[in-house]
Amino acid sequence: MFPSEWWQLAQQRLINPAKARESLEDMLKRHPNPQSLIDYLNQRRFILLLELLDHSDCMRKFLINHPEDFQKTIPGLWYISKKKEDYIKELKELLSDSLSDDEFSKRLAYYRHRELMRILSKEILGTSKLEDLLVEYSHLPDAMLEQCYSRALEEFKQAYGQPVEEGGRPASACIIALGKLGSYELNYYSDIDLMFIHSSDKGQAGKLNLNEFFSKVFQKVVSLMTKITPEGKPYEVDLDLRPFGRSGPISMPLLSAELYYESYGRIWERFALLRARFSAGDEELYQTFEQEVKTPFVFKRTVDYRVIEEVQLIKAQIISQAKRQTLSSLDIKLCEGGIRELEFAVQSLVLLLGGKFPFLRESNTFKAIWKLNQKGIFSDEEAKFLEKAYEFLRRLEHKLQIYKCIQTQKLTKEDIPLVAKMMGLAPQDFEKTLSYYTKGVSKIFNSIIPSHESKELEPIQQAVLSEDINFAKEILSQLGFKNPVRAYNMLLSYVHGREGIKLSNYERKKFLEMLPQILSYMSASSDPDETLNNFDKFFSNPTGRKVILSPSKEDVVKILCKVFSLSSYLSTLVSRNPDLVEDLLTLYQDFPERTLFEEEFEKYEKTLGLSLENTFRRFKKVWEVRIVLVYLAKKDERYKKLKDFFRSLTNLADFLMEKLWEKLRLEKESMMLLALGKYGSSELSLGSDLDLVFVGRDHMAERVKLAHDFVRFLTTHTKEGYLYDVDFRLRPMGTKGELVPSIDFYKEYFSKYARTWERIAWTRCRFIAGDTELYQEFERILESFLFDTPMGKEQKEEIKSIRYALEGQAKRGAGAIDLKFSPGGIIDGEFLVQYFIILERLREPSMITAYEKLLVKHPILKKAYENYMFLRLVETRLRLSKERGTSVLTPQDAPKVASSLNMEKEEFLETLKASMGELREIFLEVFD
Repeated sequence: MFPSEWWQLAQQRLINPAKARESLEDMLKRHPNPQSLIDYLNQRRFILLLELLDHSDCMRKFLINHPEDFQKTIPGLWYISKKKEDYIKELKELLSDSLSDDEFSKRLAYYRHRELMRILSKEILGTSKLEDLLVEYSHLPDAMLEQCYSRALEEFKQAYGQPVEEGGRPASACIIALGKLGSYELNYYSDIDLMFIHSSDKGQAGKLNLNEFFSKVFQKVVSLMTKITPEGKPYEVDLDLRPFGRSGPISMPLLSAELYYESYGRIWERFALLRARFSAGDEELYQTFEQEVKTPFVFKRTVDYRVIEEVQLIKAQIISQAKRQTLSSLDIKLCEGGIRELEFAVQSLVLLLGGKFPFLRESNTFKAIWKLNQKGIFSDEEAKFLEKAYEFLRRLEHKLQIYKCIQTQKLTKEDIPLVAKMMGLAPQDFEKTLSYYTKGVSKIFNSIIPSHESKELEPIQQAVLSEDINFAKEILSQLGFKNPVRAYNMLLSYVHGREGIKLSNYERKKFLEMLPQILSYMSASSDPDETLNNFDKFFSNPTGRKVILSPSKEDVVKILCKVFSLSSYLSTLVSRNPDLVEDLLTLYQDFPERTLFEEEFEKYEKTLGLSLENTFRRFKKVWEVRIVLVYLAKKDERYKKLKDFFRSLTNLADFLMEKLWEKLRLEKESMMLLALGKYGSSELSLGSDLDLVFVGRDHMAERVKLAHDFVRFLTTHTKEGYLYDVDFRLRPMGTKGELVPSIDFYKEYFSKYARTWERIAWTRCRFIAGDTELYQEFERILESFLFDTPMGKEQKEEIKSIRYALEGQAKRGAGAIDLKFSPGGIIDGEFLVQYFIILERLREPSMITAYEKLLVKHPILKKAYENYMFLRLVETRLRLSKERGTSVLTPQDAPKVASSLNMEKEEFLETLKASMGELREIFLEVFD
């Protein structure tokens, strides 16, 4: 049928001659007039047809399904070059308004593949330069988009009415090409990067506003362009480069686009808009966009150091991606000396110099190379080399894509013999040529805007900059993240921006610098995933970001990561009030003095405009967080810091109780407020309730009412929460007793009815507010109660019995440890020292201070004190991790608390068990 010499010549250029022969036979079988094709083929056309069938599976399928199209399309290859208007003319003959959407998209997909066959044939035959072929092919989607836009616009005009701006002027819209489509360098199997804008958001189209109307129009355009049909898809469409990316509206009014780029536009978006051009719709609207938005945004009159730093950061990102190449394949786009490095070298110079030299404002890579040469930026030798390198790399990219029928830049070892043959080279010559060009491009790329910093990027920086999810997943897994993909996406969202987070150039650079250290702090926590979640709450707040990214704030970041690892509740508080952390950097670097409370409270009253209840609650919440932050930030010895923490929380409560006493005008009454429990001993922890007792000169109903008002003020829940939980069970007769017993009542009660456990409890009594003369009288009664009766065997037995009874209140559960009530718990330590307080007639309400005063005379208390302080430390760290005060350590809490103490979980639990065991032994030694 065909001369054997034709077959012999063709075989030299084919990858799989047998398959090509079989495909040609299939094509002839399907042809309605196969002889017409046979007659049309000469030697050159025969070899071209076999190459199309052999080099591309998608072309093979197209030609078999449309066997007449080859002889209809190929004539004129040598002299026909189509522009947008030529494509539009042909599309109008192919399409009609009466077609269904499915049929419309099917014909678009058919036409795209028919024209791709024509363009590919021109490349195989060498009828045009590659640069010209890319321009010709880039006009094709422009024409298709024009048809889709016209169809969609007309459909929605019919449905809703003519879109009209305020004032009656017709509203319009346009499609802007970006990426390689925008620079007239579209790949054969590339998606098309687009952006949509409309003329105004002020106006209507029937019942729709203009934003709604044009959103519907462009959603329809995208649908028509991306619909899967029996002929394939017309094109893949990518809208990610539009303002606000995927979270942004599909179309944006011109003025909103201008404001976006003015306010939020980042350097990478300048690179993106560098390639922006008109594609379809209202060309006049696009010209306005170019004049008012693109040109002033992309081409700045002057170049400051921040722009150069950002370009350096993008360069670092490209280098990082290049270094992540695998041994099994080479990404010719991302590799060292690849397409991206070449394009970046050219584009960065155009962007930086285009403001001063309008002649250089060129997005097409081929043209820009020579314009830079004309300005003396590239030498003749460099320009010729870059042009040839770019052509070689782009041809290679096309061969890979057309062979695999997908958008790819991956060259595997197995691909080399195939693409080498497609490019007319021996495999060895192909590899040598590829190496020659990539090394040369890399050299030029590295000479463009050299970095001032030679510091090697850390692995996680490389992974984020190169957007290598697999590498990032490996690193984050090693750092202890259970969900590394989620962690990676969160970190990436900070770099590229998401709704609510748009980092400036400086902030992005600073974040990337800090990233390894931040992750190191998170990795040291018991739950890095939760720590990152809490970090995200804080970082999502603009003030929080300012705190994190401020210069020389590494210590603060370490403290914050400690907070984020310890407590979601506390993290939420500081995330809502990041200024509290900022305060820590400047104003409140130490535990607060009483005078500071007074000054601050006065400011709150004058400026916040809150009710008295909410002023108290806001003040307490803010200062609690400040005190916690100081506690976590200070580098003092752990127990000194703990004692200061207790004292500060107690001072805060004292201030609020005294202030409330004053506000409710209780100072006029002959009554007073006393504290017992941890509040009485000035050892309040986070979440501690207040053990309170009222004492009156005598019994008066008015005082009882005032006391009720006081308690109600503390415990009522408002929008700011409650002030304190209070406990009155330690007063005489507990909850059944009077709220404000008289001093005479106490005198009688202490002398006749009080039991040994009450003597222990009242060792912690401390005056808070009220009638000081009354307190002096009461103190004499109290000291008599505490110390007049000797502490004998009977009393010791009673204390031991009470302690055993309290063990029944210990919370029990699988693996739970009640730090307070369990044997060897905090109560063991308290009962021990309280016994010795009474024994030694020491009037000291603080358990810690009493231990320190007594342990010299009673050495047995030394070990008890150490274990007691350890338990208080553990309890404090536990409470920092909870929203409400608790002393029950669950198995879930143990890793977090252990981590906060810089201990492994097993080591921590063993130490805790030993400490409680030793404290119980001392307790039994004293009371047995």
